[in-house]
Amino acid sequence: MLLNEFFHHANWLAIIVAGLAYFVLGALWYSALFQKPWMAGHGISRPTSDDEKAKMKKQMPAMFSITLLMNLAMAMIIGMCVMSFGSVKCVAGIKLGLALSGVAVIPMVMSYLYLMKPVKVWIIDAAYHIVSIVLMTIILSVWH
Repeated sequence: MLLNEFFHHANWLAIIVAGLAYFVLGALWYSALFQKPWMAGHGISRPTSDDEKAKMKKQMPAMFSITLLMNLAMAMIIGMCVMSFGSVKCVAGIKLGLALSGVAVIPMVMSYLYLMKPVKVWIIDAAYHIVSIVLMTIILSVWH
């Protein structure tokens, strides 16, 4: 598949929705679902002073913007893979998503091994990326 073919035939709305789904799932994952064990596992504490709170508040828009852009970039790349592999059904999206998530998760786990992160943190982060990538491949596979 040529890049110009992808750019001409891509479902851009599906790509945007898939990227937003990754972003929203991350917000839920790291706040409502796993915030405390994830922060503890990474040695992150809540800011206590007003200066720390102000600094964090100032950094958040840039962090969220970059995260959203990276989610959209991943959705576009996964869209290329979906188109290349001809994935057009939910089950095919799940299988492709699981395969692609290995590409994301395996290097992350190797890094965490050398950073000596707790296994609980590996599982929280790896599961987020696996679930998110599978969700994106399902969206991009079934939305024609």
